[in-house]
Formats: sequence, structure tokens, C-alpha cells
Amino acid sequence: MAGEQNPLTKFFGVGWNGLLLTNGILVAAIIFSLYYYFFKYKSPRDLAFKPTNFKEFASVLYFGEPSKLYQLLYKSPKDKKIAIAHLGYIMTITVIVGSFLATFHNICQFYGFAFYDQYRDVVGRPLYVIYALIGLTAFLAARHVLLLEYYKYKQVV
Repeated sequence: MAGEQNPLTKFFGVGWNGLLLTNGILVAAIIFSLYYYFFKYKSPRDLAFKPTNFKEFASVLYFGEPSKLYQLLYKSPKDKKIAIAHLGYIMTITVIVGSFLATFHNICQFYGFAFYDQYRDVVGRPLYVIYALIGLTAFLAARHVLLLEYYKYKQVV
């Protein structure tokens, strides 16, 4: 575990058992919330405010008022059921893409592919690029799930 870069190991000294347990708990939580999104969650149809565009819809859906979407950066939505359902969708896509990127990175390093060495020379720390791509994936998945909700809402109203 000397070269392990996982923050749980690097900063908190967690061993393999702790890492496996943590991963199992996270995967179970993601599976539960994705199950909730697809089988239990129903999109709200009667919103307190009639949104006129996508941003207003997202703000009303999460916070009950228009023009409060910026609060999503530092506050959780009022309705936790919506948050759980949407996080299941977002995290599933993000974990899949993140796992693919991490696997690709590790394979390229292990086998010493020349093109990846050149890429590492250009970007310096490829992990920062990978983290940025994971963050972008989470953002795009969140936008996608909100667009799906918005289009469902527009069909009903």
C-alpha cells in the first residue's frame, strides 16, 4: 500500500479491507439511488411556480423558487427524494466514465505506450485532466437528467 494514491489510504491510513468496504458501500448507495430513480421516483408535475425555461424549471424543482439555481453549488435540494433519484442517475454515468478513464490511464502507464508518454510530457499530470473529465461528465449528466425532467414536464403541462 506504499504507493497507493487513494485519499483514504494516503491521508487516513486505510488498508485494503477499508478500501473494499468503502467501495462496496458507495456502489450499494449508487445502485440503490439508481433503482429509486428508475422504479420509485415520479417527476413532480405540480410545481409551485410555472417555469418558463429550463433554468427556472431546475431552480423550482430543486428549491421551490425561480432564480435560485446558483444555490445548487453550495446547498442540497429541498426535496431529498429528488436529490437521491438524480444523484443515482448522475453518479452511475460518472462512475462508468471515471472507471474507463482510470483503466485507460493505468493500462497506458503499465505497458508504457509511447503516445501516452508524449501526452504526459505535454500535460504534466494526466490525473488532473482525468479529474477534469470526470467533473465534466458529472456536470453533463446532471444537465441531461434535468433536461429529461424538463421535457417530461413540458409534455404534461
